[in-house]
Amino acid sequence: MMQLHRSDWRETAKRSVLTLAVGAMVLLCASGARAQRTVTFPPAEAPPPPPAKAPPKTASGGEETDIIPDPGPSMRKTKHQTPPPPTNLTVIYKVKYGEVLQYKHPNGVVQTFEQWKSYPPDASNLVTLTNEKLADGNNYQYAEKELSAPGFDPVDIPILYMTGDYDFTLKPAEVENLRKFITGGGTIIFNAARGRDEFSRGVVREMKRVFPRKSFMRLPADHPIFNARFRVSNVMMMLGGVQRSLEPEIYSIDIGTRAACILVPGGLGAALSNSEYHPDGRHIVGESAKRLGVNLVAYMLGNTEYGKFLAQEFPVYTGRTKAGDVVRFASVKYAGSWDLNPAIQNTVLANLKDNTNVDVDFTPHAVALDDKAAGHFPILFMTGHYDFQFTDAEAAGLARYLNRGGLLVVSSGAGLKPFDKAFNRELRRVYPNAELARIPPSHPLFSGGWNSVSKVTFTAPLLRDNPTLDAPEFFGYFIDGRLAILYTPYDLMSGVNRESNAYAKGLVDTDAMRVVNNIITYALTH
Repeated sequence: MMQLHRSDWRETAKRSVLTLAVGAMVLLCASGARAQRTVTFPPAEAPPPPPAKAPPKTASGGEETDIIPDPGPSMRKTKHQTPPPPTNLTVIYKVKYGEVLQYKHPNGVVQTFEQWKSYPPDASNLVTLTNEKLADGNNYQYAEKELSAPGFDPVDIPILYMTGDYDFTLKPAEVENLRKFITGGGTIIFNAARGRDEFSRGVVREMKRVFPRKSFMRLPADHPIFNARFRVSNVMMMLGGVQRSLEPEIYSIDIGTRAACILVPGGLGAALSNSEYHPDGRHIVGESAKRLGVNLVAYMLGNTEYGKFLAQEFPVYTGRTKAGDVVRFASVKYAGSWDLNPAIQNTVLANLKDNTNVDVDFTPHAVALDDKAAGHFPILFMTGHYDFQFTDAEAAGLARYLNRGGLLVVSSGAGLKPFDKAFNRELRRVYPNAELARIPPSHPLFSGGWNSVSKVTFTAPLLRDNPTLDAPEFFGYFIDGRLAILYTPYDLMSGVNRESNAYAKGLVDTDAMRVVNNIITYALTH
C-alpha cells in the first residue's frame, strides 16, 4: 500500500478543500442565476437611491433652533377619527408567487425585486376604495399569502389578487391550490400591472393547467362586472403615452355564469397605487381604474352565495330509464356554455311530479342536435351565455327535429345579450325567414289551467334596466300553427334551480318554476 508523507497529506487536503470551495461557489452562482432571472422591462418599484454622500465636516457653533421638525404623516393623529364599522372582514389575499428578478438600469445600477409585488400598495388601496365606495357596513381588510401555502378557503377569503409584468410558471402546489379555491367558490383577479402581454400570456397558459377544458372569454358590455357598483361603459386608457376612451377589456373563465378567473390585460396597478404611468405600458388611468376595481370587488362579494351553490356535490340519478308513458326531456349539447345549471333536470322533473302528479323519467339526458337520439325527446331545453355557432350538421338536425314535431325551449343564461344575439342569428341559418313573435300573457301557455302565470316577478338586476316588466317575456316560432320554438332573452333556469345568482336577469325562482311547469304541461296537451 502506498504511504503518504505528512507534507503530501497536507497538500492533498488543501487541494480537496479548495476543490470543495470552488464547487460550492459554482453551485451558489448557478442557484443565484436561476433565482434572479434578468428582465428587460424595468420594475414598477423605484430603483434604489444612490449611496448617500458623507456630509461635510463643520465645526459646531452650539446654536439652537426653534423650528420643530415635521412629525410626518405617521405622527399626525386626526381628532375627528370615526370608529371602524362593526364587522371586519378580510376579503382579499394578494398572493405571493414567482421569482426574485433583476433589472439593469441604463446607469448601470442592478436592481433585484420580488416578482409578485409589482405595485406594492395596489391591492391594499383597492380594499380601502371598496370600503369608501360601497359603504355597506363592513370594514373590508387585506392580507398577503404565499400561493403555494395551504389554507386557501373561499369561505374565509373569497378573493385572490395576483399581479405582475413578467412571465411566470406556477408550482404544482399553486396549481392545485387555485383549482380547489376556484371550484370551491372563490374568485381570482389577474391584473397585468402595466398592461404587459407577457404576463397575460402567462396567465392564459398557466390557467390551462388549472382548468384544461376551459378557456378565457371576453366579457360582454352588459356583463354585471361593468355595473356592479358603477356603470362603466368606457374607460380612459393610456397607450404609448396617449390617453383615449375605449370599451373596457376584461376576460374570464366562468363556472356556471360566474366569472371565476378574471384577467384584466390593461393595467390597473399605477392608478390604484397613485403612481406614475410608464410610457411603454398600457394603463387604465385615474378614476376609470378605480371604478372598475371597485366593481370587480363588488361583483365578487355579490357572487359568494352563488359560488357556494355551484361548489356543492349534486345528487346524480343512477337508475335506468323508465319505460312507458313518462315525461322526459334533454338538454342540448353544443360547442358553447350549454351546461350552466347543475342538476337542472332533476329539479324540473321533481317539481313537475310533485305539482302535477305526472310520471317522469329522472334519468338526465343531454343530446347534440345532429344526433338522431334527439328525436326521442318531445322537449329539448337549451341555454348559454356567450356567442356560439351551430355546425351545418347541427343546423340540419334542428330543422329535422322541429319539423317532426319537437319543441325547443331556449333561455339566455343570466340574461346576457351575446347569447341572445347568437341564437337569433343561428335560427335564421335554419329558417332564413324566421321571425320570433311575442307570446302575449293571455296565451293559454301562461293563462290556461290551474297555474296562471300571466303576471310574474323578475329579479332586481333586470328590473333596474326594465322597471315596468311584470308579465312573461317569451317569443315563439310556429310551424303550421304549432309552437316549435319558445324563446326568452332572459334567464329562466337559474330561478328554476334556485341558484342564488345575484346578477341573473330573469324570473325569480317561484315564478320560473311555475312557468316551466306550464311549458311542459302545455307541450304535452298540444
